[in-house]
Amino acid sequence: MEIQNLSYDSAIKRIQEIVETLEKGEKGIDELTALVKEASDLMKFCRKKLRTTEEEVNLALGDDFEN
Repeated sequence: MEIQNLSYDSAIKRIQEIVETLEKGEKGIDELTALVKEASDLMKFCRKKLRTTEEEVNLALGDDFEN
């Protein structure tokens, strides 16, 4: 899965799917490792997306308040 091409909402949905899968406890250790790594990468992507969005909003609001 190409994380960079996902939307924030799609990434969150995938994290939820992974959590549900992990909670079921039906996967082998190799699959668990891969799922945890994928979830970790998705969470990093979401945090970065949130930071970027916050910066863009602050810039936009800052421009409005200065003019």
